[in-house]
Amino acid sequence: MKWAIGLALLLLVAGVWICAPAGPTEWDAPRIFTARKILTVDPTTPEARAVAVEEGRIVAVGSLEAVRSEVGDGVPVDDRFADHVLVPGFIDPHIHPSLAATILPLEIVSAMEWATPRGRSRAVRGREAYLARLRELEAALAGDPDEWLITWGYHAPYHGPLTRDDLDSISRERPIMVWQRSVHEMVVNTAALEASGLDEAAVEAHPAASWQDGHFWETGLFDLGRPLLNEIARPTRYLSGLAMMSEVLHRGGLTTVGEQGFPQISTVAEFLSLHLEMWRNPTPFRFVMVPNAMYLMAQHGDAKRAEEAAADLLAWSSDRISIVKHVKYYADGAIFSQLMQMSEPYLDDHHGEWMMTPEEQRDVLETFWKQGWSVHVHVNGDAGLDRVLDDLEAVTATSPDPARRIVMEHYGYAREDQHARLASLGGEVSNNAYYAYELAPIYAEYGLGPERAARISPLGGVARAGVPISFHSDFPMAPAEPLRQMQIAVTRVASDGLIWGPEEAISRDLALRAVTIEAARSLGLEDEIGSIRPGKKADFTVLDANPLEVEAERIADIRVLATIFEGRPFPVE
Repeated sequence: MKWAIGLALLLLVAGVWICAPAGPTEWDAPRIFTARKILTVDPTTPEARAVAVEEGRIVAVGSLEAVRSEVGDGVPVDDRFADHVLVPGFIDPHIHPSLAATILPLEIVSAMEWATPRGRSRAVRGREAYLARLRELEAALAGDPDEWLITWGYHAPYHGPLTRDDLDSISRERPIMVWQRSVHEMVVNTAALEASGLDEAAVEAHPAASWQDGHFWETGLFDLGRPLLNEIARPTRYLSGLAMMSEVLHRGGLTTVGEQGFPQISTVAEFLSLHLEMWRNPTPFRFVMVPNAMYLMAQHGDAKRAEEAAADLLAWSSDRISIVKHVKYYADGAIFSQLMQMSEPYLDDHHGEWMMTPEEQRDVLETFWKQGWSVHVHVNGDAGLDRVLDDLEAVTATSPDPARRIVMEHYGYAREDQHARLASLGGEVSNNAYYAYELAPIYAEYGLGPERAARISPLGGVARAGVPISFHSDFPMAPAEPLRQMQIAVTRVASDGLIWGPEEAISRDLALRAVTIEAARSLGLEDEIGSIRPGKKADFTVLDANPLEVEAERIADIRVLATIFEGRPFPVE
């Protein structure tokens, strides 16, 4: 991939500065932060008024008097947050930096508004309104006939069908690329097909691609769409997107983010680009990378060599960008494409897709499990989940290991009996509560019907089964705003203003745990981050109100004022 090689070389030249160790700073010295209330998410000291930190670690928590008596009267008190609320630094255990960096610079044409560093996009719904917006964007590029029009956010239930002919009606000369909301699909016009050098015979021969419609989905996009993805991820655009991503994550109050499925595009370029972003724009958060079994299998040919390659990645870890001995593999298709595997038919009788065949899934699970890896499984539909649970029950029966993490990523739609099966495995759920907000109203009409739509993101059932829950945004699948995830999970109020599946709501306490300690646990880092207790990293998020006390419908309106990362404050501008 030419762009990846060029970017890697650029970053390697900068490597001497990127990797240079930082010396001691004033923030390594001991200090005490005070707050109106500190929610520790630690049962031994649930609330406090002061926290002492030194060299990036928490050394004492409690009342100001108790903390002073422990660390000494000479330690300075920093009271800039004395009127505010401190919580453990928010954690999003599942984002995709490479996707964020490619999407944020693009034109966003979505059914929902999106707040980005470039401003707020406007919501577009309905087929005619969607095509009109594409025409408007194409006209704005008239002065540069060689510029591609690339948009993200198309979603057929909200925007209607879209084909190559539709895009050709907007322009036959300018390449147009429409990246679907899930990023698992793409529709392009004739000019884009020609500019990308795609082969008609190869496209027509693939079961997940259509030359006639200019449509690529799931394996078709990943197998054939590399020239299109290369255009999206041009280095200059990609690097500007990384800076935008950093701003979005900081605004959300995040101090740790997990890349679920590293790499997505290029191992070296992605890894070094994150280092470059931290060097050129010091970021108040760390990355935790989970190797991507599907990518590594495609690169190396089989599960055994994929595991060996993943093991080699562990040596790349640093404190700020760590690679953990967790692996992610993929079961069924995207929920935003309605390609999850469902046990009952879709309303229009279409069917879901596998991202990896059941045989590939089993092979990866058995291979990595034997070598001591924790596993994360991308799974959305209940039929996909049945297959995953069968495989997990088989492998854990022969090689039990309760210390390892088994995490279902997404868990978009599942049944009560499946919650119980997952509980018996000691498994966990990392869910995107935002699914219920955006998808329940429209999927009640298209694809699932009201009863199943109301059970999207079935968190109440998962909690009743005793399964640990964490939240993720899968950014850019949902805003990287943990407070918004909390509000949706607690209220179940969707984008239409109605409550969907009230029995699937969870308590505020569980919701706060889901963006702190349980998110840390899903990455195997609960001893380092996720709660405010002595010995852990001094990561905090500063809020202007208490999410456990404000009206439930106002949780997402709470302002993130700052983060404190390893003892150093970073205000949110």
